[in-house]
Amino acid sequence: MSSLPKVNAIWRVPLILSWTALMAILSVSLSLWDTSGSRQHWCARTWSRFILLVSRVKVEVSGLDKLDPSRGYLFAANHLSMFDHWAFLAFLPGQFRFLAKTSLFQLPFLGWHLRLSGSIAVDRLQPRKTLRVFRRAAKKMEAGLSFVVYPEGARTWGDEVLPFKRGSLLLARYASAPIVPVTLIGAHRRLVRGSILIVPGKIQMIIHSPIEFDQYQPLEPEALADTVRQTIIKSYHQVS
Repeated sequence: MSSLPKVNAIWRVPLILSWTALMAILSVSLSLWDTSGSRQHWCARTWSRFILLVSRVKVEVSGLDKLDPSRGYLFAANHLSMFDHWAFLAFLPGQFRFLAKTSLFQLPFLGWHLRLSGSIAVDRLQPRKTLRVFRRAAKKMEAGLSFVVYPEGARTWGDEVLPFKRGSLLLARYASAPIVPVTLIGAHRRLVRGSILIVPGKIQMIIHSPIEFDQYQPLEPEALADTVRQTIIKSYHQVS
């Protein structure tokens, strides 16, 4: 990488950090008047669009016409980098929340937002507690709120699409909600691995057709996870 892109990337970092702190404070302040998470979601969307703009990262989205804005979905995507979150927040319409590792809720700014917006902490060491939370979240899905999950459980940096965690799609079953596979391509190329440097460029987000409850209800959890994973892999290899 030449020195010019490095210089360009370096000045973005303090700007993004300052913007993150500002939007986190605003999100916390708004939570005093709004406990639904909708205003926090607006903060997250504004935060993400600004970061993509400053980073000179363009997101190309296809398949939005397959979604009904009145329904709650479980969006299941491969996980490449932090840019995955920003792409979802900036371009996925409607109200949605994330299923995230408990450790993320401990982080400054990001953890505050996740907690106040109504995202769900998934504690792999306490499955019974997670199931209770899923049951409460299912009622929100039935009312039209969507959730985003990364079933691999970790970022892969584009090396491969890892096998999905067995219970990663369980929330959809509790709500009898459709599952939407989402293929993310190129997000790992927008960050230099092991660094804070940002590389301008393109990210593709491919939204696949929803898998309705009646279609996946007979499947075992492992079979369902593999079905969703193979849908993502097929388009990932075709395009990337």
